[in-house]
Amino acid sequence: MRKILYLLLLTCTVLVHGQSANNSWLGHYSYNKVIDISQSSDKIYGASDNSFFTYDLQTNEIAKYSTINGLSGEEISTAFYSQSGDKYVLGYRNGLIEIFDPNTEEINKVVDIIDKPTIPPNEKNINHILEYNNTLYLSTDFGISLYDINALEFGDTYFIGPNGSQIEVRQTTIFGEYIYAATKIGVFRAVVDNDNLIDFAEWERINTFDMRGVLAFGEDLYAITLTRRMLRFNGTAFSFLSQIPQYATPLEDFKAMENYMMVVHNEEVHIYDADLNEVVNVQTLEEYPELEFNSALLLGNTLYLGTEKQGILETTFPMPITANQILPDGPLLNNTFSITAIPNELWVVYGDYTAGYDPYPLDDRGVSHLQDLAWTNIPYTPDFDAKSIVHATVNPANTNQVFLSSFFSGILKMEDNAPVEILNTTNSDLESLDIGVPTYIDIRIGETKYDVNGDLWVLNSKVDNGIKVLRSSGQWESYTVLEAISDPLNGENGLSKIEISEGGLKAIATQNHGVLLFDETRSAGSRFTSISEEEVGNLPSTDVRALSVDKSGNLWIGTVRGIRVYFGIDGIFDDSDPQSNDIIIVDEDGVPKELLFEQTVTDIEVDGSNNKWIATSASGVFYMSPDATETLAHFTKDNSPLPTNTVNNIEIDSESGRVYIATAKGLLSFQGTATAPKESLDNVFAYPNPVRPGFNGNLNISGLTNNANVKITDIEGNLVFEATAEGGTLLWDLTAFGRHKVASGVYLILIASEDGTETKVTKVMIVR
Repeated sequence: MRKILYLLLLTCTVLVHGQSANNSWLGHYSYNKVIDISQSSDKIYGASDNSFFTYDLQTNEIAKYSTINGLSGEEISTAFYSQSGDKYVLGYRNGLIEIFDPNTEEINKVVDIIDKPTIPPNEKNINHILEYNNTLYLSTDFGISLYDINALEFGDTYFIGPNGSQIEVRQTTIFGEYIYAATKIGVFRAVVDNDNLIDFAEWERINTFDMRGVLAFGEDLYAITLTRRMLRFNGTAFSFLSQIPQYATPLEDFKAMENYMMVVHNEEVHIYDADLNEVVNVQTLEEYPELEFNSALLLGNTLYLGTEKQGILETTFPMPITANQILPDGPLLNNTFSITAIPNELWVVYGDYTAGYDPYPLDDRGVSHLQDLAWTNIPYTPDFDAKSIVHATVNPANTNQVFLSSFFSGILKMEDNAPVEILNTTNSDLESLDIGVPTYIDIRIGETKYDVNGDLWVLNSKVDNGIKVLRSSGQWESYTVLEAISDPLNGENGLSKIEISEGGLKAIATQNHGVLLFDETRSAGSRFTSISEEEVGNLPSTDVRALSVDKSGNLWIGTVRGIRVYFGIDGIFDDSDPQSNDIIIVDEDGVPKELLFEQTVTDIEVDGSNNKWIATSASGVFYMSPDATETLAHFTKDNSPLPTNTVNNIEIDSESGRVYIATAKGLLSFQGTATAPKESLDNVFAYPNPVRPGFNGNLNISGLTNNANVKITDIEGNLVFEATAEGGTLLWDLTAFGRHKVASGVYLILIASEDGTETKVTKVMIVR
C-alpha cells in the first residue's frame, strides 16, 4: 500500500516543543473543568481534563496548551508549579509526568512510572505533588516517588505499606523534621532527611483512619478523613476537631496559602485563619447560583476558584460576592459524541448511548455551536427537557434552525441558539417505545436528515412506525418498518444513521439487521430491501455504525467488524441478490488484505475530491483515496495531535475543507485541501499569494467547478503544470511537472470549466 502522505509531529522520546509542529491542526478543547490552580511569578495555571491554560496576572491574556502543543492528551490527575525549578508539572492517571518549561515552551515527558512493569497499570495514578529541597514528592497509588526538578530525573521510591507493600498515598506534607503521608490505612511518617526511607521499617504509622489529605498549617498538623472530618495532631495522636462540622462531600483540595488553610470539596470552599476561624465559605456567587468546586488559590485579596463547569472564577477575599470568569473559548465538554458541520459552523452534542443503544443513565449536557471560530455554549434547561442529545441537523433553508435528536425525549427545536420547542408524542408523530406502562415515555430518536425537497427524515427506534418524515409543509407522515424488522421493540436496538442517495433512497443503519434501504415511492410491502451479513449481503456484521453515499453514488458501510461498499446504490431495488464488496489493499509487504479487517468503523465522510475519511474506535483516522485502496494519511495518537485513537465522529466543512474530528477526549480539526466544487468560476483564488522564500508547501487553487481544467504557465507562456480538478480545490507542488522547482516570477493560472463554457485567469507571484 503506497503511502502518499503521513503527517508526523516533531517529537522525540523525551522532549517536544510547545508550539504546534503542524499548523494544519487546531485544538477545540474544553477548559471548563479546572482540577487544579497553580501560580508562577506572573501567571496562574489552570489544569483541565487533558490540557491547561495560563492567565497573565498583568495583561489578563489567556494562552492554551494541548495536544496541539505536544501534550499527551491523557487524563490529568494533579498539577504543581515548581518555584525553584520554574517549571509546571502535570501528573496523570496513567503515571505519566509532563514538565512544561514556560521559558522555552518545551514539554518533557517522563515515562518511568508508565514503563514500570512491577506496578499494575491501574495503580499508577499521580495524586499529589509536594516540593521540598528541589525534590518533588509524588504521591501515587503505589507509594511515594521522588523526582529531582533540576536534574529532571527520578530518585528513590518509597513503598510504605505493611511489609513494604504498595499502598495508595493521597497527599504528603512536611511538618517539623518529618514527612507525613495520608493513606487509606492511616497516616505514616518518617524523618524526611533520613537517607534510608526506602526501608519501610523507617516509617511509623501514627493513625489508622482512611485519610484523604494531610497538611502542615501554622504550628499544627491537620488531616481529613474519608468520612469528611478534620483532625489535628497533638504530637502523639490525631483527634477530631469538634468546632469544624463534617464536610458535605469528599475532599477535593487541601492547602495552606497566605497564612490561611483552604479546604475545598464539591459543594463549598472553606478558608480558615490561624485560629481555625472560618473567614470565608463559598457556595455560590452572584452570577453563578450553582457551582461545583475542584480547587482554589489565594493571592493577596484575590481568590481564584477552580470549578467543574465554569473554568476559573476570580473573586475578592475575604468578601466573595461577584466574580470574573477566566476561561478560554471552547466547547462545553471534551467527551464529544456527535458533530454536524455546515460552511463556517459546527454543532457539537454530548449525549450518548451504550454499544447496545441504551441511553441510561440519562444525561443533561447541553450543546455547543462553533461559528467563525467562536463558541456559543447552550446549557441544558429543564423547561425543554431534552435528555441524551445524540445528533444535530441544520435546516439548509434556514441555518438558524437546528433539530437536536434526543435518544429519550424526542426532538428539540432550536432557533438562533435558543430552544423553542420540544417535539414529542403530544405534538408530533414521534412515538414512545411501549413496555406496557402508559406513564413511561421513552422516545428514542437517532439521526435525522433533510432531503432535496426540504423534508426532514427521522429515525424513531423500537416502534413499528420507525421512519418518520416532517414535510416542508409542516405535516408529519409515518412509515412502518415491520416489512424489514418483525419485532422493532425487542428485535432491534437502534435505528442510528440515515443517508439519502441522489435518487432519494434512504439507507438506514441498524444494529441487528444490517442496512435497510427504503423507497417511499414504492407500494406498501415492497418498500424495503436490505444488505446484511454473509450470504445475504456480505457484511462482516449486522451491527452497522456508519453510512456514507459518495460522489459516484456508492454506499460505504462501516460495521463493528470492518467496512464494505455497495456500488450504485440507486439501483439496489433492481438487484435480486444485493451484495456488498470488501476492499482489498496491498500492504507494505506486498500482501493483499481486507481494509480495516475486524475493526469498528464509527464514521465515514466523503470530501470534495471523493476521498474517504474513516473514523475507527481504536485505530484513529484513515484518509483514503476515492476507491479506498490507497492510504493518503493515517492519523493516530502517536503521529498527530489526536488525544486518543477512539474517534466517534468526523465532519467536513465543504467550503473550507476543514475536517473536524470528534474523539472521546476532545475535538480537533485538520485543514484539508479538498473542498466541494462551485457552481461557477467567479470566486477562484490561489493561496498563499505571494509564495515567499522558504515556503515548502503546496499552492492551493480554490473555488473551482467540478472537473475544471487547470493550466499554469510562466509569463512567457511555457506550460509548467496541468491537471483536472476533482472537487473545488487543486494543489500545485510548485514544480514543473514534478521535475524541479519553478523559478521566481509571475505565473498565470488558466482555468476552464469541464464543458469549456466558462474560463478564468488568475495570477500568483513566486519569490525564491
